[in-house]
Amino acid sequence: MRLAVFGLLVFAFILLLRSFFPAQKRGNPIIAEMVKDPNCETYVPKNEALHKTIHGVTHYFCSKTCAEEFSKKS
Repeated sequence: MRLAVFGLLVFAFILLLRSFFPAQKRGNPIIAEMVKDPNCETYVPKNEALHKTIHGVTHYFCSKTCAEEFSKKS
C-alpha cells in the first residue's frame, strides 16, 4: 500500500515538473528562403531583404546602399 502511494506521489511530482519545464519541440526547424544580393553577392533571408524592380526584374538586396549602388550600375 505504501509503495502504491509513493508511486502516485512520484508520478504527480513528475507531472508537476513537466508543467513548469515543457519539453522542447524537436520538429523540423523553419528554414528561410535565401536570396543573393546581386551587388555584394551576400545571401539574405528573403523576408528580410529589400527588393527593387529594375527593368521588369525583381532584385533582392541586403541593404539600401547595395540597392542604390546596383541601380547606378544598371
